[in-house]
Amino acid sequence: MEFITIDVARREALGSSNAIRQRRADLIPGVLCGMKRPNIELSIARTEIQRFLRTGSHLVELKMGDQTRPAILREMQTDALTDRILHVDFVRVDDAHEVETDVPLAFKGRAKGEVDGGVFAAVQDRVSVKAKPRALPRSYLVDISNMGLDDTITAADLLQIEGVTVMHPAHAVLATCHVPRVAVEKPDEDEADQGSVAPTPAAE
Repeated sequence: MEFITIDVARREALGSSNAIRQRRADLIPGVLCGMKRPNIELSIARTEIQRFLRTGSHLVELKMGDQTRPAILREMQTDALTDRILHVDFVRVDDAHEVETDVPLAFKGRAKGEVDGGVFAAVQDRVSVKAKPRALPRSYLVDISNMGLDDTITAADLLQIEGVTVMHPAHAVLATCHVPRVAVEKPDEDEADQGSVAPTPAAE
């Protein structure tokens, strides 16, 4: 995975009111932390963050003046209603130390069990891995074309990538192909009660 350079500025004024003013100006507050160094509060143009996210990389070089600081995107807070980015957290990295992060799973093909009436279901859409920054994969490609009915794909089935350790347990299920259950409708309680009432005898 390659580093993507984005321009950032140091954010001097802190607090929630300042963060609100930043967002109104289309700037996103952020922070750079890690490696037992002081945190650096950041201000980043929304367009820069969006450009970075479109690349699919988690690695970023934060360009502040004449200096660049390599980091990894650790967390991104978004508005629950609008999905608008509210805050980003970056953690310092270097080429000598491994980092742990989540990468997307990309499922390829069509499970052969679907031809027999099965339904493919992705149980996980991401997998946790550990590697040196430049060895991190953008995604894990998983071929599902050989999945039959009641087959599963687990973390142990993922292809080995040199220098990358999958942190999920080997037995963790990532995807399944199964026959969907058919729901059995239960009679309404009132209808059930009505059905159990004995018929009223006809008057003589």
